[in-house]
Amino acid sequence: MNLRSLLTLGLFAAALGASALPASAQTLNGPNYRQWQPAWDQGQFDKRHVILGTVAAFQPFRLQIARRDGNVQTIDLKPGTRIFPRGETPATNERVAITGYYSNGTFIANRVILHD
Repeated sequence: MNLRSLLTLGLFAAALGASALPASAQTLNGPNYRQWQPAWDQGQFDKRHVILGTVAAFQPFRLQIARRDGNVQTIDLKPGTRIFPRGETPATNERVAITGYYSNGTFIANRVILHD
C-alpha cells in the first residue's frame, strides 16, 4: 500500500471512526481490549503490543511493571491512556495488562487493564 492510499484510508477512518479500519491497521498501535482476557493467564498474548505483569510503582504518566522474567520495565502513559475498569487506579502488586506500542525503545501505553 502506498503513502497516498494510507493517507486516504486514514482520513476515511477518521471520518467513520477507528472501527472502519481493517484489523491489521487497528493493531498498529495495539489492540483495543477493555477487560482482562482469559488467555493472558496462560501466557497467550501478542507480545509486540501487550505487556503482562504486576505493578511495581505507579505515578502520573509512568508505570513500572514487574515482568514474569523478574525484570522491571518502565512504561510511559500518554494523555488519553485509558485505565480499565474506568475510575480505577493501578496499585502496587496488582496484576495488569498494558496494550500499546514501542516507540524509540520505550513502551507507550494506550490502555491499562487491571486484573479483577
